[in-house]
Amino acid sequence: MADNKEIVPAEDGRVAASSRAEKVKAIFGQFDKNDDGRLSKEEMAALVVAVNPSVRFSEEQIAAILDEVFRTYGAYIDSGGLSLDGLRRTYDDGAGDVDRDFDALGLTLAALEESQDPKDLGKGVDKTAILEAAPPLTTGAAATPAGPAELSPAVKQLLEELEQTLKDGESGAMDASNMQKVLAEMRHRADTLPSRSPAESFDAHMEMGWLLGAYSKWEEALRSYRRAVALRPEDARAHFRIGNTHFQLTNYVEARDSYERALQVARTPVDSKLLPQIHVNLGVALEYDGYLMGACEHYREAAILNPHHHRSLKHLGSALFALGELRAAVEALQHAVALRGDYADAQVDLGNALYGLGNLDDATNCFKKAVELDDKHIEALYNLANVKREQNQFQDAMRLYERVLDAAADGNAQATEWTWKMKLNHAVCMLAMGQGEETEKALTEVYKETGKRVEIYELRKIIKNQKANGNNAHLLDTLKSMGTSHTYGQPPQARAPGDLANKAQPTVRFARANHATSTPTQVKWALEIRAVQKMTRLGVCLPVALRREASDSNLPEDRRVGSPVGEGKIVRKANVEKIFRRLLDNHTNPQSFAQAMKHINQRMLAVLDKDENGTVDLGKVLAVVAILCGAPMEDRKRAAYDIMLWRARKEDGQLPRSHAIGFFRDLHMVYKPKHESMDSIPPVQASGDEGISHQEFSAMFEDNQIGFNYLQTLETLENYDRVRHHGMKCNVSGYNIVGPRFYCTNGNFNLCATTYAEMQVPLKGQKLEQYIFEEYALEKQSTKLGRMACYSPRNQAVLGS
Repeated sequence: MADNKEIVPAEDGRVAASSRAEKVKAIFGQFDKNDDGRLSKEEMAALVVAVNPSVRFSEEQIAAILDEVFRTYGAYIDSGGLSLDGLRRTYDDGAGDVDRDFDALGLTLAALEESQDPKDLGKGVDKTAILEAAPPLTTGAAATPAGPAELSPAVKQLLEELEQTLKDGESGAMDASNMQKVLAEMRHRADTLPSRSPAESFDAHMEMGWLLGAYSKWEEALRSYRRAVALRPEDARAHFRIGNTHFQLTNYVEARDSYERALQVARTPVDSKLLPQIHVNLGVALEYDGYLMGACEHYREAAILNPHHHRSLKHLGSALFALGELRAAVEALQHAVALRGDYADAQVDLGNALYGLGNLDDATNCFKKAVELDDKHIEALYNLANVKREQNQFQDAMRLYERVLDAAADGNAQATEWTWKMKLNHAVCMLAMGQGEETEKALTEVYKETGKRVEIYELRKIIKNQKANGNNAHLLDTLKSMGTSHTYGQPPQARAPGDLANKAQPTVRFARANHATSTPTQVKWALEIRAVQKMTRLGVCLPVALRREASDSNLPEDRRVGSPVGEGKIVRKANVEKIFRRLLDNHTNPQSFAQAMKHINQRMLAVLDKDENGTVDLGKVLAVVAILCGAPMEDRKRAAYDIMLWRARKEDGQLPRSHAIGFFRDLHMVYKPKHESMDSIPPVQASGDEGISHQEFSAMFEDNQIGFNYLQTLETLENYDRVRHHGMKCNVSGYNIVGPRFYCTNGNFNLCATTYAEMQVPLKGQKLEQYIFEEYALEKQSTKLGRMACYSPRNQAVLGS
C-alpha cells in the first residue's frame, strides 16, 4: 500500500510472544558470525547441524534443506542471506521448534528489564501513516502548542521555560539527568499553580505534553498527559493524546485502549470534530496490530461522521485492498481522490486495486497521475514499470526501472529494499528486446545479490539452453510468473503459463493400480485445501480451541440462546477476526496474522457472506475450518459435528440432516479449486430434518453425491509433502518431486502431485490408451517387486477427469 504501513509486533506485555521473539533473536545472533544481519547458506547450514546434534546429515541433504528454505522464504533474502524476520517466519510456519532449538544450543534468555525503552523495542517502525492531530515533529516557533485560545499568564510562563529547557537539551547545554529533574519540577509547578484551579492545571499539563511531543520527548509527554487525565478523566481529548503518544512509542495495544476510552467518554456536540479523528487513529493502531477488519469498521465510522474526511477513505481503501476486497477498495479510494485530487498515495493504491481487477488502462492512469504529483514516488514508478512490462512496452518499462534503481543508489530505503526485484524485471525487458548476452549478465548479478536463489540459477540455465534456437517465449512467461504460484512443494515457476503445455499431451485417461492410490480429482482438491491450510496458518489450531470459540458469548445479545431471532449464529466479520487472533495468537505476529486474515477472508468469509453485508454465520465458519486443524482426521470431523450441533442448538441431541448437507455444500464452496467446475458442488436439495449421529455424519464424507472424500489424500499431503524422492524428477515439469510421487507402471515415468492432478503426461514417449499409476508417499513403499508386478484389469480403477 502506498502509505507503506509496516505492521510490527505489538509490545503488549504478552510474555510468551516476547520470550519467543527473544529466543529467535538469540539463535540468529549465535550464527550471524560476521554481524551483517543476515544468515548466509554457510551460516544456515551450521544452524541446521547444531540444532540436530543426533542427526548425521549428508552434503546433499543439507543442500536440499537450504534450497527449500531459500526458495520458500525468498522475500526475506537479499545478497547477504536470510534476515532475522525470515528466520522468525520459518519458525512461525512450523519449519522448526524454537524452544527445542533454543535448548539444544544451550542458550539462556536474560529477563527483559522493566525499564527498557519502548523506542528500542519499536525500531524500524515506519510512521509515514501519520496519525490524525499528532503533535508536530518540529521545534521552535512551528512547535507552538495549539491549546485553548486563552491561557493564564502562569501557564504561558511555564511553557516558555519548558521550551527553553528543551532547546538547551537539544543544544547540549543540559544533560539528560538534569533535564529529567527540571521536567519533574515543572510538572509539580503545573499541579500547584497560584490559582490552585484544577482546570488551569489541566490546561498546563495538556500544553506541556503537546510541546514535549513536538520535541519527541514522548515518555515525558505521556507523564504530562496522564496528570491531565487524573484531573479530568472524562476528557476525550486527553485520552486521544495519550493514544497518540503510545503510538509513537510503538505501544499499539495501549494506544488502542486509550482511543477506545476516548470514544467512550466523547460527547456530542463538544467532541464532534474530534470523533472522526479518534476513529481514524484507532483504525491505524488496530492495523498496526494486525486487525485489518477491525480497522475498516472505524475508518467507515469516521467517513460516516465526516464524509469529507479524505484520509479515512484512503485508509479504508488501503485496508480493504490488503484484505483482498478489491471492488470495495476501488470505491473507497475513488471517493478519496475525488475529495483530494493531489493525494498521490491514494492514486497509487487505487491503481493497485484496479490492476488487481484486471483494469490495466485505468491502473496505468492512476500510476501516471501519482508520478505527476510526486516524480520520486517509488511505488508509483515501480508499479507503472510493471504495467508497462505486462503490456509488452519493454523500452518504457526499462526506463522506469532505471529511475527506481537510481533512487536506490541515492539511498532511498524503499527502493533499496526492492533492488533485486527491479533488476530481475529489468532483465525480463532486456530479454524481450533480444539482449540475450546482457540478460545473462544481469541475471548473474541478481543471482549474487539475492544469496544465489535457486529460481534465478535455473533461469540462467534456461537462457543458456535456449541460445541455439532463440526461442524465449516460454522463458518470458516463466520470468513474469516468478513468485506468483501457490503450488506448494514445487518451485514458483513450476506452473508458469505455457510450461506444462509445452511438455505434456492433452488430457488422457488415467487409471489406478490399486485403491490405495488417490484419484487425480482427490489430489487436485487436496492440494487446494493444503494450500489454504498453509496460507491461513490454520493447521496449528486444535479442535478443542475451535469448540471453545463455538460459544454464545461470541454472539451479539439478539443471537444468543433464548433470543427470538431465527436460525444462525450471525456475527460481524470484525468479530470473527478477533476469534481467529485468539486461535493464532501464539503462532503469528501482527504482520503474518494480517496476511493470514487476507486469505481467510478471501477463501472463507467472502464465500459465506452471501449477502455481502459484512456478516457471517460463526457456526459455519468454525465448522469449515475444523477440517484444517492439526489433529487426526476423525477428531476434526468430530469437532465439525459438535460445532454444527451448537449452531443448530442441538447440543444434547442429533444433527438435522439438512444442516449436515448444508455443511458439505459449504465445504465445496470454500475449498473448490480455482478452475473446478461448479458442477462439482452438490446442488441444494430437499432433505428431511431427521437427526443423524456422529458416526453417520462421518460416513457422509465418503458419499460420492454430497460428501467430501478428499480428506484422506489431504492427510497424506500433510504428512509427506516435504518428502524428496532421492532426486527423482517429474517427467512433465522437469523439477525434483517433493511430496507424493505417482509412478506410471505401464509408461515407466514419474509425475509430481500437481501434474498428476492435472492429468498431464510427457509429450515424448509412447501414447497409451490409458495410464496406470501407483502412489508412493515414501520411497520405502517403492520396491523392485512392486514396480515389476503384473496388474489385472480388475484392479485397475479407471479415473475420470
